[in-house]
Amino acid sequence: MAARRALHFVFKVGNRFQTARFCRDVLRMKVLRHEEFEEGCKASCNGPYNGRWSKFSFWFYRTKRF
Repeated sequence: MAARRALHFVFKVGNRFQTARFCRDVLRMKVLRHEEFEEGCKASCNGPYNGRWSKFSFWFYRTKRF
């Protein structure tokens, strides 16, 4: 059986700037994509929220090769 791994995670956070800084500076993740949206998702995939929201995609990267 092949090893399984998560493809992505979704977090709802109160302060996206602090969260982005934490992911970058503490967890050493790199921002792949950042998008800002003016209105809620039409498919309600974001939940029952009608306001502005943003989406970040991060990935882990190595600073040195071992």
